[in-house]
Amino acid sequence: MNEKLIYLRGLISKMNLDGSGFLNFFELEHLQVGMLRLKPGEKDTQDPHSSDEVYLVLEGDGFIEIGKKAYSLKKDLFIFVPAEVKHRFYGNTKEILVVYFFSD
Repeated sequence: MNEKLIYLRGLISKMNLDGSGFLNFFELEHLQVGMLRLKPGEKDTQDPHSSDEVYLVLEGDGFIEIGKKAYSLKKDLFIFVPAEVKHRFYGNTKEILVVYFFSD
């Protein structure tokens, strides 16, 4: 396998140009990595996933609800969400920017 170096700021610029809230930027057979961005007041529309998921918060505030529990978001927070568990980001007054990792 060849190495791959990716700069997050370049990905954010691409998202700004596309106006998108999701960007998958790395994929292997059992791993998918991308970015999620939610503007203040924007609804998180994701459904539970069939695989475990990890988030790393880069920017933002608000909360993540996992199952029936809510947690405050902070920069550099590492979040694990088990497969098939309902979750959503909400209540942010600043843009939320997270890197996500899916593993099969």
